[in-house]
Amino acid sequence: MAGNGDGVQLLGYWASPFALRIKWALKLKEIHYEYVEDHLLDKSPMLLQYNPVHKKIPVLVHKDEKCVPTMFKAFSKVGAEQEQAAKELRENLKTLESALEGKHFFGGETIGFLDIAVGWIGCWARMNEEVAGVNMIDVEMTPLLGAWFQKFLKLPIIKECLPPQDKLLVHTKEFHKMLMAALT
Repeated sequence: MAGNGDGVQLLGYWASPFALRIKWALKLKEIHYEYVEDHLLDKSPMLLQYNPVHKKIPVLVHKDEKCVPTMFKAFSKVGAEQEQAAKELRENLKTLESALEGKHFFGGETIGFLDIAVGWIGCWARMNEEVAGVNMIDVEMTPLLGAWFQKFLKLPIIKECLPPQDKLLVHTKEFHKMLMAALT
């Protein structure tokens, strides 16, 4: 998955093995990035801005504006803006689905990092669809992803950690109501 890496920056230190691992991963994925050297003793304003809690390198700065922002727009807009955001989300999910081809999970035969990272979408997108009245995940367009969401969310270890659906629905409705009130 090559990308031009617009806006991707790696804030690191030349002798850091942790920054080195990120450099390797970016190179392997052919993602172009800007390397910004930081100093361990003299914390830069950029480091403090992007990692204010731990104040450590490495920090990967990127413009991830794919699934989450489009899902939020589809949830918080109405009319043509809402449908356009939902359409963009469905297109972005097609890219995600391509990583599932020939596998049970993103990690292969077992749950991996990516499964954990994107698993929430299956639960929250469906809840957002119900409340906002817009189709975010089109199982005809992304059948592998639709099947994966169902399989993933039914796993006992995943299912036991999910919030109660009735409580989540009430919360989502209240949050949506606040967003809609802010639009007027």
